[in-house]
Amino acid sequence: MSGEIYWVYEGAIVNRTLVDEKLEEIVAHVKKNEAGALAYEYCLNEDESMLTIYERYRNNQAVLDHGENMQPYVYFFDEAVQVKKFMVFGPVNGQVKELLSGFGAEFQTPLAGFVR
Repeated sequence: MSGEIYWVYEGAIVNRTLVDEKLEEIVAHVKKNEAGALAYEYCLNEDESMLTIYERYRNNQAVLDHGENMQPYVYFFDEAVQVKKFMVFGPVNGQVKELLSGFGAEFQTPLAGFVR
């Protein structure tokens, strides 16, 4: 098992205009500033009412760095998307658990498996 931490976030879109205006900017910001962000993808469901985000980070420190880096965009998750489900996987430490709990995260403990 790896030390990577990843999650799937599902949210109802409450402000589609803001989503359309800010998504590319947010993705570019993360890509430019976070070497520990291994995957960062936004997807829409078929009727475009729900936004799903898949994120994968190298380790706990990379998640904490993401939390700091995203400060200019925290409003996006209050104004544009309403969380419905936020499932976090991997060996999170106490600091990461505290950070993500504020967004309604549910933590899954690694049990068995592998990553290639």
